[in-house]
Amino acid sequence: MKFLGNISHISNSGKLIARSSETPPSGAFIFNKDKKKIGKVSDVFGPTKNPYISIKLFRSFTLKDFEDSHGDELYVSINNRKNRRGRGKRKKK
Repeated sequence: MKFLGNISHISNSGKLIARSSETPPSGAFIFNKDKKKIGKVSDVFGPTKNPYISIKLFRSFTLKDFEDSHGDELYVSINNRKNRRGRGKRKKK
């Protein structure tokens, strides 16, 4: 896992907004400081050097869980892709 950024606020649409120093891939999994998977990257917006990251929380978390979390660290998974059958590396004969 790699450091993503810090929690900025909760949006009116019910998503968690974080400030980052780099752009994560869309759909990447987001983890809290306790290394629990909390959601996925929904949208990236704002300036390219310090973008805002919109995070759609999983159903097991509520916005109330993050009301007092301003400034908490978030992490992003580096390997988000699943190996699909037939698309892996082939062994040389």
